[in-house]
Amino acid sequence: MSTSHADPAPTSDRPDPLEPPAAHLSERENSRPRAAVVPPVVHDQVPWKRVGLFILISYAILALFALPFWFLSDGISSPLFTPVIAVGMWAPAIASLILAKGVERTSWRTRVGLRFRGRWRSIVVWSLIAVVAVVVVHALSAVIMVLRGVPGDLTGRTWIEMGTRQVSDMAGTDVPAIAFVLVALVSSLLGLVITFVAALGEEIGWRGWLWPALRPLGRVRAMLVMGAIWGLWHLPIMLIGYNYGGVARYIAIPMFILPCIALSLLFCALTDRAGGNPIPAAWAHSAVNSLGATVLGFVSTAGTGAAIDPLIDTVLGVVGIALVALAGIVIAPWRTRAPIVHGLTTPAHSDRLSA
Repeated sequence: MSTSHADPAPTSDRPDPLEPPAAHLSERENSRPRAAVVPPVVHDQVPWKRVGLFILISYAILALFALPFWFLSDGISSPLFTPVIAVGMWAPAIASLILAKGVERTSWRTRVGLRFRGRWRSIVVWSLIAVVAVVVVHALSAVIMVLRGVPGDLTGRTWIEMGTRQVSDMAGTDVPAIAFVLVALVSSLLGLVITFVAALGEEIGWRGWLWPALRPLGRVRAMLVMGAIWGLWHLPIMLIGYNYGGVARYIAIPMFILPCIALSLLFCALTDRAGGNPIPAAWAHSAVNSLGATVLGFVSTAGTGAAIDPLIDTVLGVVGIALVALAGIVIAPWRTRAPIVHGLTTPAHSDRLSA
């Protein structure tokens, strides 16, 4: 006598053979928990001892990179100055790494805002806005410079004619104006990308690490403190003539703190808009450093350079400071006390650190 075994009844865990495999896979994928959005770091109070250590390390590293140029005869005119100081611009990032790992015992990427989940769209959008905003500031300061009486050509014809002539002389043949303009545009974009690499080192430290530490002071007071810290960080190169060429150092050094305050307002606003990520601020910083000469060149004539007043004109002068501050005021999320991150159910999820 044979016995027959009935097929086991299908269970909910077993896939239906008639069900398309893709549909079952999709259900399985949906059942997996998604990685959580990492919240930005928020301090309850300013950790002054850590801030002091961060400043000390940042200052010491840049001073080390600047030291050789104090003894070289050509100083900041040396062809080595720009690449060496570009590496030295990573001093704040190095200081932030030392503090995060050696003192705070926390994730460095989280501490400085280098997280991307829930922030990608904001990072891309605000990086583009950052570059456009800085270009507009450069352009407006150039226009105001010419309108106040500095020789210049707002049509750009002089720049195109002079540039095309110079390129043609170097090439030994006539070069069309459009070719010069395209080369200038590509060179500017390349300079923006290269400078971004150096600027990112600063922004990871200043806006990624220092801004959250100073946030308990409130935005305005924090900008004043950060501007002073950031401006004086440049002392090793300012003392040998960097920035405000031809201006006495006892005037140039305190003056430089003012654009640092205004730029901090703008860069911190961009960082907050990107969920605490400093990448948009790095693009803005790069645009400040690399595109100013391009925009100024566009309106320049033979007599422009000699007539510029560095304390008034360009982004480092009074006009530029006012325009940068205005941009920062417009962009800053004044109604929120923490960076804007998509995907967090409540601001209370933010990691809080005390002194």
